[in-house]
Amino acid sequence: MTTAEARTLLGQAPILHTRPNRWLELGCGTGTFTRALAELLPPGSAITAVDRDEMALHELPAMHNGVRITALNADVQDPLSGPMDGVLLANVLHFVEDKEALLARIAQVVPTVVLVEYDTSRPLIPWVPFPLPRNTAVPLFAKAGFVEAVLLGERPSRYGNGPLYAMAFFARNHKSINPSNPWT
Repeated sequence: MTTAEARTLLGQAPILHTRPNRWLELGCGTGTFTRALAELLPPGSAITAVDRDEMALHELPAMHNGVRITALNADVQDPLSGPMDGVLLANVLHFVEDKEALLARIAQVVPTVVLVEYDTSRPLIPWVPFPLPRNTAVPLFAKAGFVEAVLLGERPSRYGNGPLYAMAFFARNHKSINPSNPWT
């Protein structure tokens, strides 16, 4: 996937445009979705991009589109620090077996999560060992305290393991800036 394709998938992401944002991306890989998020954030924002593959992190720029990107070599299961405006989980939860524990920890530091996953329940080893179809994601996030879910978009997958979908989840303590459009 290209950065432009990822940006299109995330295009309706809940981003506050009135001030710089602080986002965390868990499982950033080489940064396709990191760059896409940076292109959506206002200048002066910051992304902490986390991955356990140190070589992949070397492909991340320190700055993209006026957004500072800090690469952090860690596992998505490592402790999180906050507060942050949001967390991006792009193609990473299908590698996490205990999703409930991770989402409970995320809910403690952020009001908003943007999720990108394959809409399938069929595992595809080794790439999608613990799939998270859309109909399972909503109740899973609700259990962690994310009470509102919004579909941002979807696109066909090149790998044939269900289409990719993007969703935003909002925690109980999320306060909409504009009730008719909470991400403006």
